[in-house]
Amino acid sequence: MKVKVFGKPGCEFCKTTMKKFETFLSRWEIKPEEVGLTFFDMETADGLAEGAFYSVTKIPSTVIEQDSDVLAHWHGKVPLSSEFQKFFEALKPASKGEVN
Repeated sequence: MKVKVFGKPGCEFCKTTMKKFETFLSRWEIKPEEVGLTFFDMETADGLAEGAFYSVTKIPSTVIEQDSDVLAHWHGKVPLSSEFQKFFEALKPASKGEVN
């Protein structure tokens, strides 16, 4: 599974989005190798190219994909944990509960 966050370095909402996923994965004890969490800087050519592939026009934008299939995407907002936690259910250890 991959989580791709598109934004700009000075964007507070973009930083919040990254921190939210980092905290969520840590609390659920999901191993980093199970989820590739990547930030794409939309002020760079590489970031713009990757963003164009996902039709990113607003920041922050977040894409969750697995096996090249897009499972969910949010454009121009910080996603709520309740909106994305269902995609990680299969990855969490059995003893962990929900994160708000």
